[in-house]
Amino acid sequence: MAAAYAALVSLTHTLNQILHPPPAIHIIFDTDQIVSLRQKADFFVDFLENHSSTSGDKRIEDLQKRIGGAAYTAEYIIEFNVRNQILAGSFVDREKISNLLFEGLYTSKQEFLFIEKELVEFKKDHVQHKNSTSTEASSSSSSSSSRPLLPIGKNTMVGFDDHMVEIMGALSTDESHLRIISIVGMGGIGKTTLATHVYTNALITEYFPIRAWFTVSQEYTEKEILLGLLHQIDNTNRNDAHVTNDGKLGDKLYKTLFGRKYLIVMDDMWDIKAWDTVKRFLPDNNNRSRILVTTRLLKLAVDFGSCSPYQLNFLDEAQSWDLLRQKIFAEGRCPIELERIGKSIAKKCRGLPLALVVIGGLLAKSKAEHWKYVEEDVTSAVYNQDEEFCMKILSLSYNRLPIYLKPCFLYFAVFPEDYSIEVPRMVMLWVAEGFIRQCGHKRLEEIGREYLEDLIDRNLILVSWRSIIGAVRTCRIHDLLSDLSRREAYKENFILSGKLYNHLHILSDTKIRPTRLSIYGGRWKGTKLMPYRSLVPTRSFLSFSKGDLTDYNAHQFPLLRVLNVVDRYPKHDVLQLINSRYVSCMGPMMLMPSSTLSRLWGLQTIVVEGKLILPIEIWQMPQLRHIEGNHINMPHPPPPDDVQKIILLENLQTLSIVRDFKCCEKLIKRIPNVKTLRNVCQTIGSNNCLRNIGLLHKLEELYMECPPCSGEIVFPCSLKELSLSECKIPWEDMSVVGSLANLESLHLWNNAAVGQKWIPKEGEFAQLKYLLIHKCELEIWEADNTHFPCLEILSLGYLNLKEIPSDFAEILPLRRIDLDNNNSNHLLASSANEISEQRENIGYDSLRVQNITSGALIIWVKRGTNLVVCGGGHIGVIITSGNQRVETRVATKDVNPECDEELTILNPNESHPVSLTVYDHYNMDEKMGEAEFDIGPLVEAAKMNPNGLPNDTIVTRILPSSSNCLAKESSIFWEDGVVKQDMRLRLKNVECGEIEIQIRWFF
Repeated sequence: MAAAYAALVSLTHTLNQILHPPPAIHIIFDTDQIVSLRQKADFFVDFLENHSSTSGDKRIEDLQKRIGGAAYTAEYIIEFNVRNQILAGSFVDREKISNLLFEGLYTSKQEFLFIEKELVEFKKDHVQHKNSTSTEASSSSSSSSSRPLLPIGKNTMVGFDDHMVEIMGALSTDESHLRIISIVGMGGIGKTTLATHVYTNALITEYFPIRAWFTVSQEYTEKEILLGLLHQIDNTNRNDAHVTNDGKLGDKLYKTLFGRKYLIVMDDMWDIKAWDTVKRFLPDNNNRSRILVTTRLLKLAVDFGSCSPYQLNFLDEAQSWDLLRQKIFAEGRCPIELERIGKSIAKKCRGLPLALVVIGGLLAKSKAEHWKYVEEDVTSAVYNQDEEFCMKILSLSYNRLPIYLKPCFLYFAVFPEDYSIEVPRMVMLWVAEGFIRQCGHKRLEEIGREYLEDLIDRNLILVSWRSIIGAVRTCRIHDLLSDLSRREAYKENFILSGKLYNHLHILSDTKIRPTRLSIYGGRWKGTKLMPYRSLVPTRSFLSFSKGDLTDYNAHQFPLLRVLNVVDRYPKHDVLQLINSRYVSCMGPMMLMPSSTLSRLWGLQTIVVEGKLILPIEIWQMPQLRHIEGNHINMPHPPPPDDVQKIILLENLQTLSIVRDFKCCEKLIKRIPNVKTLRNVCQTIGSNNCLRNIGLLHKLEELYMECPPCSGEIVFPCSLKELSLSECKIPWEDMSVVGSLANLESLHLWNNAAVGQKWIPKEGEFAQLKYLLIHKCELEIWEADNTHFPCLEILSLGYLNLKEIPSDFAEILPLRRIDLDNNNSNHLLASSANEISEQRENIGYDSLRVQNITSGALIIWVKRGTNLVVCGGGHIGVIITSGNQRVETRVATKDVNPECDEELTILNPNESHPVSLTVYDHYNMDEKMGEAEFDIGPLVEAAKMNPNGLPNDTIVTRILPSSSNCLAKESSIFWEDGVVKQDMRLRLKNVECGEIEIQIRWFF
């Protein structure tokens, strides 16, 4: 049970926290009692980790619930009483509260002792039951014939033709030894369908005289597998069902296959044990026999080691529509009036064949007017059509997770659908929630990233962006799996997520409160929340929509540990969250002069999207792990005295973005374990101690923007990623960077380096994979393939450089050269193309040369006209491009609202349209229309750089057509040195309505 495990691990962290409080916090407690309770918590954590696979056992499920309840209660008692002690005015009051703490924890310990006795009995009974059923299992498996050997029927296959050709080629290759080919992908993506098409293909049936298929799944015995294979290879072997010795069955299989050419498919593999069970009975006849495996687990597929796994990806939009159309219409032809909505539904299935097949079955039996309801919520439609079928397929992946991964997977329920999740922030949240169990000397964040990689390998989580050094930066989850996480999380009262108005009945209950509350949209204004009386208070509040916090304050959730909102949050309320571990909100936040921030005894992470001014007591908070803001003012640490000793912020790993960071030796030594530092020095002379950065021996990522460096700069050898701007380091002194043995990514921005010529020294940049040079002085670059032997991506922008060193063609890993806004530098583009041609002549992998455009798109949302107002009628506009999403403030209820607001999107893809949605702010399900607009013509006009033209000169005109949403002619014109475009957009999927905007492009 994920909730029970998460509660226990969180309790262990809280107990450690009370044993080692910050020096500014003085808590009265019984040490022996806390240590004893910690030992009990560890005992139960070990038990759950070792018995999480006994699902379905009513007795163990009841025990897990009791364990979770006891852990929640113990943690509540600790945090409630510690909070009261911290807020108490006198020592006498604190002593009284400490007595309540002792009494409460005594009761908790007694409850744990009662549960422990029952667990001891359970273990005894479990061992006896296991011994008594071991023989029964073998006899029952012999008579079992219910397991499907080969999927019945042949499902439609779309989009996997290339995979099928490759896999058939791998099966029929000239390699004579026995080979294992594996197909990997998430549940419902079509692994079994693809394997079935291969298995039944006429060429394969002819090529392999002996073929057998066995569906392994999660529950199996050695005898089941051996008998299943024997029954298909030779029907006469059905008489062997009475044989109880697995070894004899295995020998018979070996002798049956010996000297013969065979293909065996092992479908739905979940662990290596199933393969270890039978591999010794599969002879390598040196005659091109093959094993084909399907699995959801990438690591398992890699463990087979015979050849690289075939990873099945999602279908693209065209393939999705093709499959859906074939499932709905017998002849595959769709009426023209249904094509638009049909393609929209196919797109919302996110390329998963399982969803497309289920939706296809629904739409095939539905009237045309019902399609629009399916389009509004495809995920719900999939489950409503065939919930048992979908849940059976998808929940297998969740049920098979180790117990320590289940809370992390369920936590994806806090994020809205289609949300691009920043991995560093998510891992910080996991740590703050207390999900990650300490393991040796590893940082909790490091363990958390390993957990995420495990979920990725299990095809539960999708990578959106992985950096050049291999770190996952953003990820996402498929809509169906997101829905699964929400269902399971709600079932365990682990997380309540969704629109606010859907959950008011729960939030108004005085006895039941969700442990974690995540709101995707809605308003608090007018919402009456009664004081709760539950011993499981709400510990986390997350909000992903502006305006949700109207009338919200800390008094509604006084024991909150995680606060993650996209609104400004009152400083006073933040300082009332005594038990908070994670605080993220909009800024500015001024905590100067001296504040009560140090009372937040468990605060690990503070993120402010704006200016953050920190008080001096920040240096008395050694529990801090991450401090992030757009502009951080960090005070100098106070000098030690006889009373106050030097406190090291040994847990601090992230410090970003600090303005005028004083890099003196005393300060640097206070933060010895920082891994990520982003520092902007705005005043000349403030960088005179930059050599002290070399003392940060754990630093892996550094961004530094400072005036010309007058003094010596020393970088730590631990650096993996380095970004420099305005430093004006002479190219001849670049060895200070090139000598960094672990450096993999280097960004040189805006005069980071100066001079006409760069000649790197031999042996430098030995591990560099990514190099960016942007707006730097550089005309001559003399280097060869030995200088950057590991370089994979080279990005050059706004340079006078005429030629890339021709020897770069011989850098084997090089796969891409990006030329950013170098349109006028034809020589540089020609040089890149020549290198690409040279590589082809050498026989190396192809090199992609791409011209990219960096810039900012400014959208001025002017007004709406004749809108269809529904719901509350408080109108907002959302602009979306790729993973970026920006929205206007709320306009008043009016069919002709004046918005008058500018929004910015950075580096949008000019080849993709930008989406615009009008919605009811307080009910985001109520859409008031949608539109799309193309920015390509605007960017092309901006590239022309039409300086000198009179204001209002029209560069080009675009007429309304069926391929765009223009309601009238749109003009691109030149004004005040900027290219602009006025648009009046006609809203789709609504009776009427237009939105008037102006867009501008800045390089």
